[in-house]
Formats: sequence, C-alpha cells, structure tokens
Amino acid sequence: MIKSLKRKVNIDYSAPHNRQMLFRMRLLKFYKQIEYDEDIYVSTASKILNGTLPWKYVNEIEKLRLKNEKEKKEKWKKLQKTKAESLGLKVRSIVNRYKR
Repeated sequence: MIKSLKRKVNIDYSAPHNRQMLFRMRLLKFYKQIEYDEDIYVSTASKILNGTLPWKYVNEIEKLRLKNEKEKKEKWKKLQKTKAESLGLKVRSIVNRYKR
C-alpha cells in the first residue's frame, strides 16, 4: 500500500516577483564568476536586474549557467569516485612506486 502512494509535489507559493528576482540573482551570481571587468559587469547586471535585457539573451545566459552547473556536478562526481584530483592521482602513483 505504501508503494502505491504518490509522492507529494512541493508547490512554490511564493510571489511571482520573488521567483523572478531569485532567477535574476542566480544569473548575476554566475555572471560575476565569469566576468572580470567591473564596468562591463555593472552595466550588464543593471540591464538584467531592471529587465531591459531582452529575454532571448537572458535565456541564452541561463542555458550557459545550466551547462556550467552540469559540468561542475559531473566534475564533483568524478572527484568523489577517485577521491582526488588529477594532480593528486599523479602524487599517488609516485608514492605507490616508492612503496614497491
């Protein structure tokens, strides 16, 4: 009987303007990580926050953010499997050669 019960979906009851602001802040957080010129960042960030940047471009930025997030997750999963980065694996091989 327990297996037949459907899992309850969490519904987001927050106001639409809050969800939209959260979306924009996620974009800005991602954009801050990849943009090093402060003047360009400020001008683009103000366009994103004010909603003057066309949605076509905002969606392209969102796709890039999702792609980057997916790559980070894959890299993290790989790190969890090997328990070390590539440089750490090289150090392990050196240490293991010494033990023999």
